[in-house]
Amino acid sequence: MKARNIILSSLDCARLRDLLITAKQFGATDSAILRTLEGELERARIVAPEEIPPYVVTMNTCVCLIDTATHEEFQYTLVFPSEADPEQGKLSILSELGVALIGFSVGDTIEWEFPEGPRCIRINMIYFQPEATKQYDL
Repeated sequence: MKARNIILSSLDCARLRDLLITAKQFGATDSAILRTLEGELERARIVAPEEIPPYVVTMNTCVCLIDTATHEEFQYTLVFPSEADPEQGKLSILSELGVALIGFSVGDTIEWEFPEGPRCIRINMIYFQPEATKQYDL
């Protein structure tokens, strides 16, 4: 897996750092995912929420994804673990795909090592992004 250039809002970054601290304290999450998220936060370009482009995946963003091998489409909203509900399309940031999505943009193809093997997922469309509608408290 190669390093990625990603963009995060300062608000998401602070919340995700708090999440990392809590998750490490309680040890309820796979430590490899926590290390991966920590690495993504370290490598990200952090900007004010108002400066996030409307085509970037942030927390609480609803996206349409396409598996480039199968052409299957998926719709997910990237959420914090307490709000995760896969049956409702609410994907936890502390999942393999959740960590893979954060900070990427529409049109980007994510090459990521999932438990079942490497996959390529393209971000096809953003249906909703809080920063685009100036909803910074979600």
